[in-house]
Amino acid sequence: MAVVSGQVKDANINGKPRDLSKLIFNVSPTDTPFLTMCGRTTASQTLHEWQTDALTAPGANAQKEGIDVTTFAGSNTTELSNKTQILMKAVSVSGTAQAVVQNGVTRQYTHQMALRMKEIKKDLEFALLSNQLSAGESTSGRLMTGLPCWLTTNFAGGTSGTAATSSSACTAGTARVPTEALLKALLTSIYNAGGNPDTIMMAPDIRVKMSEVLTGGSTKMEKAEMKKATAVIDVYVSDFGSLKLVPNRVQAYVAYSKACAFVLDPEYWKVAYLRPFQEQRLAVTGDSEKGFIVAEATLEARNEASSGVLADLKAA
Repeated sequence: MAVVSGQVKDANINGKPRDLSKLIFNVSPTDTPFLTMCGRTTASQTLHEWQTDALTAPGANAQKEGIDVTTFAGSNTTELSNKTQILMKAVSVSGTAQAVVQNGVTRQYTHQMALRMKEIKKDLEFALLSNQLSAGESTSGRLMTGLPCWLTTNFAGGTSGTAATSSSACTAGTARVPTEALLKALLTSIYNAGGNPDTIMMAPDIRVKMSEVLTGGSTKMEKAEMKKATAVIDVYVSDFGSLKLVPNRVQAYVAYSKACAFVLDPEYWKVAYLRPFQEQRLAVTGDSEKGFIVAEATLEARNEASSGVLADLKAA
């Protein structure tokens, strides 16, 4: 076909506006399963305290008719505590950055704050799942005792793996592939301790392997729709009730917990806030807008015997 002389073509046109979408696409996950399932309560001091109680084991009890009462039974509560941990994210936006027009962003400071809020919630999830013991300020800020270190009654680790003590965090043992037998043994232990868990929370790769080992033979699996998460998850029907299999993306980033399957009764786990999530503006000291988001909270283990952990797992 002949070339038309003098024809104006797209490549020669100057001054064209950019064809930039007004939407900003972000696929980064924002879900925090453990933080969400825990619910919240209030702390009034940096050392948050609570009490637990327990009944004695059942035993033989037969008395003579008309006997005088000379033997009495009593028990004391156990006091527990955890320190609050401060989490913070700060933003500084120049006056120019606030003034310029950007597709998809009305005000840069507000946009940045919204992103940081989502990040700090994930940081709190990370702290709640960390294999760390409560500690006061030293070279860094206060630390809360994380979920793994509370689970001592129903702990199932690999060879040489140990539960936490009052002075040391959990010790990793030899990694092993999860099996239904391991899960059943842990569920039996939790049931005997009085627990009625309904959730098994794992990192995604362990979740996939757990589904694989629990769908064989006569194991019963059923589907349950989580409308809030707009997703379908599996439910494992055990001898002691049904348990949701919940994947946790943040857990995959936590060194010790990423190899754990936490078997939880959410009723006995709360996040206690000394200061809920809040935005604070900083004084103007130059040509910029500055502020930060802060939260101060801790994990309240109302009775750790209600739950348990399969530690030292691997996907293959």
